[in-house]
Amino acid sequence: MTRVPFALLAGGAAIAAAASLMAPAAFAQEQLRDPTAAHSMTVPPGQIAPGHNPYTRALNANVNGNIETTKDQNASNQAQYQADLAAYDASLRKHGRRINRQNARYRHERRAYADAMRAWRTQVYECNHGRQIACNAPAPDPVDFY
Repeated sequence: MTRVPFALLAGGAAIAAAASLMAPAAFAQEQLRDPTAAHSMTVPPGQIAPGHNPYTRALNANVNGNIETTKDQNASNQAQYQADLAAYDASLRKHGRRINRQNARYRHERRAYADAMRAWRTQVYECNHGRQIACNAPAPDPVDFY
């Protein structure tokens, strides 16, 4: 009876050794099925070496193409942005010219009104001091002073 357990023990060891020899092959097969798996061990003959996987190369080419497309789109967006800035600046300059014309007109109208008021006060003073022609004259119009 003592021989049987040793025989079973030796047979179990042989099976375990065979399984451990097959494990790297199973691991390599798993890596072949999953091209994104990290290759952490030396590649057996006939297997795909790290950095030479056509699937990875295709993915990298796709990413590089996307990068180029993004660069082109960014350049287009930058050009549009610069055009928008130029249009905004032109709009501000046009608005500024309109405001300057409006301010100049306001200064002229203000001055004309002040001059008309000075003339009216003079007319009232003359009317109050007996000058009948000043009393009968129409009030000064700011348009006449513009």
